[in-house]
Amino acid sequence: MKRALLLILTLFVSVAAIGRSLPTMFAHRGCWSKNALGEFIIPENSVAAVAMAARMGYAGIECDVRLTKDKKMVILHDKTINRTLRRASDYSKIEEKIYLKDLTFEQLCNDYVMESEDPQLRVPLPTLEQILAECKKHGLIPMLHSSVADSYRVAQEMFGDNWICFTDDFDKLLAVREYSDCLILYAINGGTVEQLIAKLKQLGGHCGVSTMNSRLYTPQFCKALTRAGYEVQASIFKSPKEVVAQRNGVTYQLSDFSIMPTDKPYDKVKFRGAGDYKWVETKQCGATVVDILYSGTVKVIINGTRTYILTRETVGSDIIGNRFFNIAPQVEIIPQQGAVIKRSKVKVYQY
Repeated sequence: MKRALLLILTLFVSVAAIGRSLPTMFAHRGCWSKNALGEFIIPENSVAAVAMAARMGYAGIECDVRLTKDKKMVILHDKTINRTLRRASDYSKIEEKIYLKDLTFEQLCNDYVMESEDPQLRVPLPTLEQILAECKKHGLIPMLHSSVADSYRVAQEMFGDNWICFTDDFDKLLAVREYSDCLILYAINGGTVEQLIAKLKQLGGHCGVSTMNSRLYTPQFCKALTRAGYEVQASIFKSPKEVVAQRNGVTYQLSDFSIMPTDKPYDKVKFRGAGDYKWVETKQCGATVVDILYSGTVKVIINGTRTYILTRETVGSDIIGNRFFNIAPQVEIIPQQGAVIKRSKVKVYQY
């Protein structure tokens, strides 16, 4: 009888845990931020963005690897340097289009710095080794989005199998699997579950898919892949689509703004039903997390900038997390006609 009771309790806990499971969160290009003018405070793909991702409790960071003219691996998303760099001599904007592949590493380091309102962060582009070293320092998992095969070798040497290979180049993924048991995420834009599982079986080991196509991630799609033992990553979905993807069963989430509850210190405020709450004091950096149980359609506005309109036909819960910098956090929960809000909780994390 005791054994049967223990089995029932174990099954109950397991089912409850699955029902409340949250995706593993990765910071897209690190945890960067911008000011009201759209200029970087913490530059994307920077050492500082890695440190902030660790401070905010992300499991790891995604970064982009490119080559200079003399084949040095640096961290940059765009083919050109115009969007994220300034001239080192006078911090002026770069008007003419300049491609990274046309610059030697020495030219890049001597003539250009990353854009930031903080003069201390106006530094040259980091190398792959610098970003990986910062990840190692903070215990973060690096997710390499790269077409440079050598970058994967470097990650393997520094992290063993504790890194993530992420690309749409299937041949490169197969090559990585020859020497690494790391998590491999195959970047896709379509395909049936059957087709994708066949591809993932070729890769073997710990692997899964990632997409920016939110329409692909239906509950049936996510369940079929996760039941087969594969990971499903939502890649920089816009709000509120990242919440729907979470509801539908994604296991990893790569985001520019979303964040999930952590064990970091927080101020906690609870209130029932609809309403709003505003913190008086400005907080340097943190996250606002709303946990709401409802049916019907509700509008949730977090920190005055990000709006979620979410619908549930039957009662269920959604968790919405949004990171912030240098604001007094605020939340508004507005039921639409016929909506029923059973419970709402708000936590504000300070980092």
